Amino acid sequence: MTSERKRKNTGTRRADLANAIAEAIRLRMYRPGEWLRQIDLEERFEATRFDVRGALDELAARKTIEHVPNRGYRVAEIDMKTYQEIVAIRVMLETAAAERAVARIDEAGIARLDELAAQFSAAVLTGSRTEQSEINHAFHQLMYSFCGNAVLQETIWALRDRGRGSRITVWSSHESLLRSDREHYAMMEALKARDAGRLAALVATHVAKGATLVPPLAVPV
Repeated sequence: MTSERKRKNTGTRRADLANAIAEAIRLRMYRPGEWLRQIDLEERFEATRFDVRGALDELAARKTIEHVPNRGYRVAEIDMKTYQEIVAIRVMLETAAAERAVARIDEAGIARLDELAAQFSAAVLTGSRTEQSEINHAFHQLMYSFCGNAVLQETIWALRDRGRGSRITVWSSHESLLRSDREHYAMMEALKARDAGRLAALVATHVAKGATLVPPLAVPV
């Protein structure tokens, strides 16, 4: 194996590991302010110390976690002002991604989004919060994947991950879950009608109104 291929493989492993750790943070397996022990990460993700350190450095660069000299790494904590600023930027980027997706999504993509919307509906009734979060993530990730701009997609998910450092939960009540469910179907109607303006408006509302401040102990897993 050439040195260049080794570098590429190492970079891929670290990126995949960073994404896996970010996913765990998104699912509240690690809470805002919680210290990340490298040995625990090595065991949980079956990774080498070298790859874990590289993944942590990448997450620190994304501001999903923070590095404290002589202490280690911990999940970033952000204040309400920063959180609101993140949401404002997310609205700009996610509406742009949705508008671009309207012209690019194919029938197979629409069919898969329909399936994910139905899966989310079922998870609202009988699924765990983890299942609900994973399906919701898959729905939006697939929609934005049709925007035709990989950097835009990466930036959206980096901001979403960074927002996990707040004491915010996306679904603070069952009614908020039901609202998200209804909004998914409204988005599908706009997509099928190729109505970019309507879809962008729905996404803006979905992002801006989907979070509620709750006491720290009430944040769901």
